[in-house]
Amino acid sequence: MKRKILAGNHLLAVIFLLVLSLTLLLGRSFANAEEVRGVSDDNVKLGIIADQTGGAATATVPLTKGARMYFRHINDMGGINGRKVEIILEDDRYTIPGSFAAFKKLLFRDRVLSILLCGGTGQTLALMQQIEKYKVPVLPWSLADKMTIPLRRYIFTITASYDDGLKIIIDYIMKDMKAGNPRISYVYPDVEFGKTGLETVEQYLPKYNLRLTSKIVLGIGAIEATSEVLNLDRQKIDYIIFNNGGTAAVAFLKTAKQYGLKSKVIGAFYAGTEDVLSGGRENAKDLIVISPFSYWYEDPPGMIELRKIAKNYELDPKQNNRSFIQGWITSMICAEGLRRAGRNLTPESLIQAYETFQNFGTGGLSQPVNYSKTDHKGGKAFKMYKTDVKKEVFIPITDFREPAFKD
Repeated sequence: MKRKILAGNHLLAVIFLLVLSLTLLLGRSFANAEEVRGVSDDNVKLGIIADQTGGAATATVPLTKGARMYFRHINDMGGINGRKVEIILEDDRYTIPGSFAAFKKLLFRDRVLSILLCGGTGQTLALMQQIEKYKVPVLPWSLADKMTIPLRRYIFTITASYDDGLKIIIDYIMKDMKAGNPRISYVYPDVEFGKTGLETVEQYLPKYNLRLTSKIVLGIGAIEATSEVLNLDRQKIDYIIFNNGGTAAVAFLKTAKQYGLKSKVIGAFYAGTEDVLSGGRENAKDLIVISPFSYWYEDPPGMIELRKIAKNYELDPKQNNRSFIQGWITSMICAEGLRRAGRNLTPESLIQAYETFQNFGTGGLSQPVNYSKTDHKGGKAFKMYKTDVKKEVFIPITDFREPAFKD
């Protein structure tokens, strides 16, 4: 009898220990699930830091709309792995203090998993230490090489860099336009993307045994450029690499036309916006630009699908521009990362998911996207375009191409 009681007590003890272990394990699993920043059973929070009211708003407002509309479409289709995606937007007014305030709110009050479109070049570089400290996966809207070179664990750019584009412009001048010993000037704003672009141009030109004839600073929001144009005219510049925003481009092209400037102007990334065509009109007649993204009126399969989806959401025609498309592509990449990360969604699993991207197709909206554990830059290719001022469109004059010289 005593032996039976002892056996029974032993069995009860074993059951108790099993139940206790299971409870602790389940409790720990639930606690871990709750501790994952921005993730619940049916929801995932993503943040956006993008200028809505400052100097870059003409580009970043449609950029934001493209990103948010993509996830609205995803949610309407049922979400990702059983979760709906919540987007929380913060306006940094294109300032570094604004970006810090936005980052702090999104991370500590809203507790987002990841941040899309994280400010401009200067803002994102200023936030790098915080991004790494708190392990925040970021897809910035800046395309500067400094975002991913050297490799930064939590930063992924979605396509070729501004720097790649500047190199391709130089290749185009020397190989396609067959310039002999051209006099080249670089026109830029005194902000981070302009200054980093200057470094790139000065390092790349010697590959053709060339150096800049001059460098001209023009404010990113300039509304006239008389002294700059007259200076370039006196220098008898053959080619101008114009790495500045759309407002400055319109002002520059107008002044260049007014004073009969003979230099050939080739616009870098931000000069390839629709605002330059609509605002510049005849002044933009001979402009050549670059773009890593297709334009709204082109017809790759991804653009046809995008236009079809956008009809369901009553998209303002003024937002049908390249910035909107960049926002759409950014969210497309993020959504695929979330999908590949599965239900066990954490900052680390999202990073690992991005690093599996090999020739991830955007339907021709850009070149296929590639990431690895050693390279977080999504691509290296741009197309060259010329303007059609009557139709107010950019027409491709090359296929996607990469810089001729590798670093």
